[in-house]
This record gives sequence, C-alpha cells and structure tokens, in this order.
Amino acid sequence: MLYDLIDHDLIDVVNDQSYTWEEAVKTTTCYLEAKGYVTADYADAIIQSTIDNGPYYVLCPGIAMPHARPESGVLKTGLGIHIFPNAIDFGSDQGPANILFTLAATDSDTHIEVIQALSEMLVDEDSITKLIGASSKDEILNIISSY
Repeated sequence: MLYDLIDHDLIDVVNDQSYTWEEAVKTTTCYLEAKGYVTADYADAIIQSTIDNGPYYVLCPGIAMPHARPESGVLKTGLGIHIFPNAIDFGSDQGPANILFTLAATDSDTHIEVIQALSEMLVDEDSITKLIGASSKDEILNIISSY
C-alpha cells in the first residue's frame, strides 16, 4: 500500500553535502512543489511552524516528517521520501534525522491515513537501517515495495 501511495518522483537520495534543517526542508518541499502538491509557501510554513513549535515532527532517532497545516499551501496529498547521508539536526531531543518523509496532507484524516501506511515500515528497524544506507531511488523503492 505504501509503495502505491507514494508518487515515485517524490523519492530521492540527496547528495552528501551538509544541510541545515531549513535547507533540508526547502530541498524536500521543492519536489512536492514541482509536482503540484504544494505551493511555494509550504516550505516557509514548515520552517515557521518549527520556529514557533519546535521540531515536533522528528518521530524518533533518524526519522522526521516535516509538514505544516493544509491551509499553508497544500494543493493535494503527497509524501516525499528523502534520504540524507549526512544527518539533519533539527534540534530535537530525538536526535538528528537521515530520513525525511515530507508530508503534504489536505486534511487531518488524510494525515492519519498516511501515517498509518508508514507505521508498518517505521516499526521495522531493519527497513529503517536499510533506508538510511540507501544510495539510490531504486534502492529506496525496493525497500518500500513490501509495504
């Protein structure tokens, strides 16, 4: 289900340079914007929400799900998967993240549906380890193909 839910054009391994958390958010939302999932304002909304509320979307060590409210520029529901070889420090107690699931949800029900689709994979430590070490889009697709 997860494999079919995700637009494969929203999946990538980001080059190995170091990114600030703001740069990482802008990088991942560019994919969503280019495919018509969000407006250009969405990245700024995530950044402002993080400044106001902290990095609430760092789910656990290694994994973050940056997102903002639907009215902040979401045009349609989408989920990007981006692997950063150099972990991104969001300032969370959970530690930095290598995997960013950038979410654009049109409403709270859709937000929950996407998280449920991800949950099976997120509890599989072997899959998370493989994702963090992925070096290509095809490798990511292969990992998520069983979910």
